[in-house]
Amino acid sequence: MKILVIFTGGTIGSEVKDGWISPDSSAKYELIANYKGKAEFETLSPYTILSEQLSATEINKLTECVFDNIDKDYDGIIVTHGTDTLQYSATALGFMLGKCEIPVVLVSANYPLHDKRSNGHINFKTAVDFIKSRKHKGVFVAYKNTNEKHAHIHNAVHVLRHAECTDEVYSLDNQPYCIGKKINKKHLPLTDEENIGTGRVTLCENPEILKVDSFPSDSFKYDLSKYKAVIISPYHSGTLNTLSKNFQQFCKKAKEENVEIFVPNVKYGITYESSKLFHELGLKILPYCTQTKAYMELWINLSKKR
Repeated sequence: MKILVIFTGGTIGSEVKDGWISPDSSAKYELIANYKGKAEFETLSPYTILSEQLSATEINKLTECVFDNIDKDYDGIIVTHGTDTLQYSATALGFMLGKCEIPVVLVSANYPLHDKRSNGHINFKTAVDFIKSRKHKGVFVAYKNTNEKHAHIHNAVHVLRHAECTDEVYSLDNQPYCIGKKINKKHLPLTDEENIGTGRVTLCENPEILKVDSFPSDSFKYDLSKYKAVIISPYHSGTLNTLSKNFQQFCKKAKEENVEIFVPNVKYGITYESSKLFHELGLKILPYCTQTKAYMELWINLSKKR
């Protein structure tokens, strides 16, 4: 069993020094120390940062590193990553690699490895065991939430953004790919596009995407001249205040400036009457998906055009 481990920093590769959590070059090797004799590891480190500092530069380095090694004689690849932006790198790799021939598993930690509360070791072990099973293809995330008995395996493109003030990781519809070691029969299948993959894409440094959350009485006074596209996150039921004059004016201005407005997480079927105006306002409704997926897919598509 031969596994490539790509270290990128984050809490899982950090220590507490002088009251601050910061990357530490020795911390990351603790993860593989317990597996000597059980698996053969090779390691690479294309960059080292705290993941809140993630940009196109780092995602491009990571995707390049994975693509350069995906067809070598590894049984799987593990990427250690910070939890803050875990979803974005996972989704980028998921879109580009599709259902690749070996599993690529991203792991992170809620606390540094020396902290007894850390889930870093169990997340890493889960990734190793997942690869050793030789049953799975594609890009995944391994993560144990605080009140769960086991770490779960999530499809990379189905991982949700973190809820406020929590480090817990969940999948779309709360249906991970594996619950413990068992495949979850209720998990959402990947689409054909996600299975095929886009191939390697170099992300542009600034995708010029305006991301807007939903708040009551938003003025919508955004300068659209600076953006190529807009993603508006609706309320949890997939609704927007379509009666707002400010919002209607915003949509009208977007049409005039040729800026498309995308709305993810709008479910099909019977919905609320506020959704009647979506088409009239020129909104582009995305299939049921995570907001991270909407953002990364749009970023990838805009990068292809440059």
